[in-house]
Amino acid sequence: MRGLLIVPLIFVPIEMAGAQSPITNTEAALVLINRAKQAHADGYFYRAEAQYRQALKILEQTYGTGSPDLTPVLNGLAELYFDAGRYAEAEVLARRSATLVESSLGSGHPLLATALHDLAAIYHVQGRFEKAEPLYHRALEIREHSLGPNHPFVAATLADLAELEAAEGKYDRALKDYSRALQIREAAFGPDDPRVVQTQSAYAAILRRTGHRRD
Repeated sequence: MRGLLIVPLIFVPIEMAGAQSPITNTEAALVLINRAKQAHADGYFYRAEAQYRQALKILEQTYGTGSPDLTPVLNGLAELYFDAGRYAEAEVLARRSATLVESSLGSGHPLLATALHDLAAIYHVQGRFEKAEPLYHRALEIREHSLGPNHPFVAATLADLAELEAAEGKYDRALKDYSRALQIREAAFGPDDPRVVQTQSAYAAILRRTGHRRD
């Protein structure tokens, strides 16, 4: 099942005369983000939301509202809303993240692929396949070019794209993408990793559905 992907922090501190140092602000925001992630994992939605919002305010004051350094907290907050089924709010955050990355870091940056994948996942879970599919394809192209064709993030996009294709009845495409995702994940994580097992199960389900039982 698809989900949003959280990326590492990419803060690049700037000089701010007459204000608290960016390093200190960044560290404070990082603590809040880590606490928010833990609160999210523990099921404390409102605590996580408040911590993410506080971190976002700090980073906006430190780096400006148009900085790509906002991306980690935007993605974390989007994931929180995604898991809560608040898709409209998650979409706004994912779109903002994508816009910041593309305008600041360029159209081929791997962080843009993450933002596009996340936005596709939001549309995907709502059944808005016509919006999700081209975003998955664009994210896949960026990841293949910037990270290499066998990177685990490539497999993540392939697996989610294959799930969408299967839902649309495009079984040949889904089989091709699941097969490739499975090969990448087995090589990266080993045959017993849960991501490998999940991909194998989804791949086998389509094989059964299309009559390829022997495969």
